[in-house]
Amino acid sequence: MKHDPMKPIAAMATVILSLAASAASAEEMTFDCLAEPTQRVQVGSPVTGLLASVDVGRGARVKPGDVVARLESTVEEANVALAQAQAEADEAMQAQQTRLTLAEADLARSKKLVNSGSVATSKVEELQATVEIAKRDLDTEKRKMLLAGIQLRRQQALLDRQSIRSPIKGFVAEQSLRAGEFVRQDSPIMTIVQIDPLYVEAYVPVTLWGKIIVGSHGGVVLDQPDHKRRDAFVTVVDKVFDAASGTFGVRLELANPDDLIPAGQRCQLSFDAAPAATKP
Repeated sequence: MKHDPMKPIAAMATVILSLAASAASAEEMTFDCLAEPTQRVQVGSPVTGLLASVDVGRGARVKPGDVVARLESTVEEANVALAQAQAEADEAMQAQQTRLTLAEADLARSKKLVNSGSVATSKVEELQATVEIAKRDLDTEKRKMLLAGIQLRRQQALLDRQSIRSPIKGFVAEQSLRAGEFVRQDSPIMTIVQIDPLYVEAYVPVTLWGKIIVGSHGGVVLDQPDHKRRDAFVTVVDKVFDAASGTFGVRLELANPDDLIPAGQRCQLSFDAAPAATKP
């Protein structure tokens, strides 16, 4: 039987390709994952009251500090106007200042005349007492003005509580109440979600414990808006294993600066077998 010299070479090539395929599969491991919002906040009110308006609806983009709803605030607005008028009413303080100025002038003239005998010493003492009383009266009016300013700030703070503001940057995911409905302190008005960055949650085998650490990098592939591989880094590694499945949880942070990646979708997460470089 004629010997074919190519058969050993073909067999060796098959072994090499098989080993290469095994090595390639060992270099990268892929796991199911879920991309979720960074935060999901149920926005409520610190006080009870009638909801006067809801300024944003479902799907609206908001920033921290944006007014998203307002409670009926007629009484609070009137209280602010009253407190502001009292804080600006300085006529009594100006009058006390004038009295003090005149009393000090009388005292100064009397002191010049006391040596010539034109003014009695008792008169000077009386004028000195008048000056001291005028000073105390002026201090009293200044304290009243200070308290009026504090009262104005208090009433303004109470009015500000009637405006409901967004605590985060994100989107309105759900509107629970509408204008005209009564708001309780335990009833959310709307739900706002933050999707920049996204949290990528996954469970990986316990055999990778110590290889995946905080700062490790992984690749995330999502269906939407495309199938591009995006870089994410590990922020949380669970310290408790799930004995039933032999896995532990990891969380990665995925940048989403333009909010182009929708949250709530499944994804594929891949890691190198060797420990990844940590985030600088």
